[in-house]
Amino acid sequence: MSMPGKQFYKGLYGTNTIEFAKGLIHVYPFGEIGKLNHGQVKPHAHNHFLQIFLIQDGRTEFYHSTEKVTIHGPAFIVVPKNMEHGFMHLTPVSGWIINLADTVLEHMLQREADVIFGMDEIHVVAVTAAEPATTEVFGTMQKCVDEYNSQLPGRLLMLQYLTGQMLVQLYRISLGGRQAFFSSSNISKVYFRRFQQLIRAEDSYKKSVEEYAHDLFISTGHLSRICRSIAGQSPKDILIDYFMAKAQLALSDVDSNIADISYTLGFEDPAYFARLFKKKTGQTPQEFRKKIGVKRS
Repeated sequence: MSMPGKQFYKGLYGTNTIEFAKGLIHVYPFGEIGKLNHGQVKPHAHNHFLQIFLIQDGRTEFYHSTEKVTIHGPAFIVVPKNMEHGFMHLTPVSGWIINLADTVLEHMLQREADVIFGMDEIHVVAVTAAEPATTEVFGTMQKCVDEYNSQLPGRLLMLQYLTGQMLVQLYRISLGGRQAFFSSSNISKVYFRRFQQLIRAEDSYKKSVEEYAHDLFISTGHLSRICRSIAGQSPKDILIDYFMAKAQLALSDVDSNIADISYTLGFEDPAYFARLFKKKTGQTPQEFRKKIGVKRS
């Protein structure tokens, strides 16, 4: 059940916007999108976030590429960004979709991020008492959902903590290698993964796409074809998205001013940084700060 060319969505299926809490997490009921589409969610991919499908009850068919697997709740599915996937619900289903902004998560987890985001595979995991680690992470996922849906004091800090705990638990489960149903490795993905690693290592917007291609020992055109094939974006857009995600995190720090943030990220002109930020987020840095309650501008 594959499509001729990936269909990418910047938001959930059929949408191009998503509102992350503190640029980190978004939660949506599982099964609601299927109800609007006669039980079917056609194959598609997301190039900005990782998804975890928390299936509490019901039975569904999960599609990736030419593969198909029937899943019974309770279970969960981990889908990295850029990975095509779809569903056909066989019964009414319930649960949650946890969407995690990957670039912000990598910053949050620092050294652990390379390991956790090294899981470039789709994982389908049955939750069973015979495997206590699966019930443990399933419980953490449910805590994430409950905290997201609450308006309790310290909600964003607690979400950051629970998200980190959940990802570490997932990584530990994946070490056994039992849950990797669909591998994604090929030479283009190896180059794409290395490109992402180089961006994080450089950690400055100053480095050009041409320089990254040189470091990869491929042409700029080849890098562009790889990025468009895997992520549906140009290398420049991938760079911009990465640094705009870092900017949102930095702007949440009340002790940093906007000009200093722009210089730290490698932008020589704060005005250009502000224009680019607004183009990508729809808000100026000042408007973003006001929205999240940071008063300094």
